[in-house]
Amino acid sequence: MTGAPMLDEDGIGELRRGRLVSEVAAECEVIRDGQQQGQEGMMERVLVLQIAGETVRSVVVKDRIDRIQVNSPRFRTADSLGVDTPLSRIAAMRGAQFAPGEDGVYGFSPEHCGLSFRFSLPWRPPAGGQWTAAAIAKQHGTAAVNRVIVIPCRR
Repeated sequence: MTGAPMLDEDGIGELRRGRLVSEVAAECEVIRDGQQQGQEGMMERVLVLQIAGETVRSVVVKDRIDRIQVNSPRFRTADSLGVDTPLSRIAAMRGAQFAPGEDGVYGFSPEHCGLSFRFSLPWRPPAGGQWTAAAIAKQHGTAAVNRVIVIPCRR
């Protein structure tokens, strides 16, 4: 693959959620394919690929791509969202929500169903509440996305 493929709710270029590993491996350079410790300490199959000069990690379930982790600002959505996008921009999207995760705060928007934007922020929301888009933007609006995860879209 050459150039910088578009990031969308299904993946990046030929690396798409639901595709068989053999299909992806035929079109992308595989760096590593093996078991790694994942979320909550569980072992999971991880396929690490070279795409447009960048390393991309994906989780495999039943020999299909399940989740894709993007750590490079090179991959962007059609409206230019990705790693290094400021939190204020995600918070300004209609229906934006934020939730604490295992290792940071994650932002979601119905406009980009299937994309989870991770921020390295305190895990706990303000006392007595949740992170609303307005509250988190006011307190952490300049924080930047440091990872985008392509996950199943649940509308």
